[in-house]
Amino acid sequence: MDSIRRSLLAGAAVSVLGFGAPAFAQDAPVIAVLPKTVINDIFMNNVAEFAKAKGEELGVEIEIHSVSGHGAIEEQVSTMEALISREVDGIALAALDGKGLAPVVKRAAAAGIPVVLIDGGVETDEANYVTLVGTDNVRAAGLAADYAASLLSYQGKVAQLEGEPGSEAAAHRRQGFHEGMEKYGDIEIVSSVTGHWTTPGAVEATEAILSANPDLDLIFASSDLMAVGAAEVLRRNDRQDIIVIGFDGIPEGTDLILADRAAGDVSQSSKGMGETAVEILAALARGEKTAADFPKKIDSGMELIHKWNVEAYRHDILGITD
Repeated sequence: MDSIRRSLLAGAAVSVLGFGAPAFAQDAPVIAVLPKTVINDIFMNNVAEFAKAKGEELGVEIEIHSVSGHGAIEEQVSTMEALISREVDGIALAALDGKGLAPVVKRAAAAGIPVVLIDGGVETDEANYVTLVGTDNVRAAGLAADYAASLLSYQGKVAQLEGEPGSEAAAHRRQGFHEGMEKYGDIEIVSSVTGHWTTPGAVEATEAILSANPDLDLIFASSDLMAVGAAEVLRRNDRQDIIVIGFDGIPEGTDLILADRAAGDVSQSSKGMGETAVEILAALARGEKTAADFPKKIDSGMELIHKWNVEAYRHDILGITD
């Protein structure tokens, strides 16, 4: 997996700098995978790794096209346009912005190129994409809300670190957590602000939240990288009384649980997303299936990770042997 990670990062640099894509065998279908970014986004990097490995298994050529960051919407649009011009055989897209990527997804459909969405949808007619493979983010964030409430004995003050504005996943995780907390009348959400999916963004946001709400009881971070940032701010301020819950199920999130710096983590399956998207696009490219054979939404699964199951999860799902 490490060798794949290195190759993906090298490929990301090629895509970001705008150099041409590498040449591939002409008899194999070419499937392009567009994660949100593999730069400082471990979950998306893992999605891309699993997609590339599945492509090798199925005998299809996988191109990973990353952009420079979570705000690089126009870069992702331009990449999509280039792929449409090249007439690739399929595109797996984790859209940075549901509205901003909608027109180019429609153009791909018009060009006869099947698109499988990963992790979040786009604001376009369902006919313009094959399916959405991802976590039910509303339900998953609701699970985090229920777990948080139980840890607080159903009373207290909580904050949420949200993802990048414009991201469907970010909006759904906000919706799920807020709706979940509405069930508990003695729990107040005192702050809900973006941490931009990143550790530095979460550090800045958490510092502001703590300054305004010194009596805070819990932080729900909508990604593990943001949970890392929140936990670091709490460590610096010696606030072991504030609970952290993360979201993603990547090694960094489980590390926090093992170190008693987080109480839990809602995992989503990077393996399920990456592999399923490639399997579908490979079957379509070879004429083995049609778009009508697939439902419009495929739940890639989720799991609540905590100190009682974290070691088993790391071993069985992440392949980590401590």
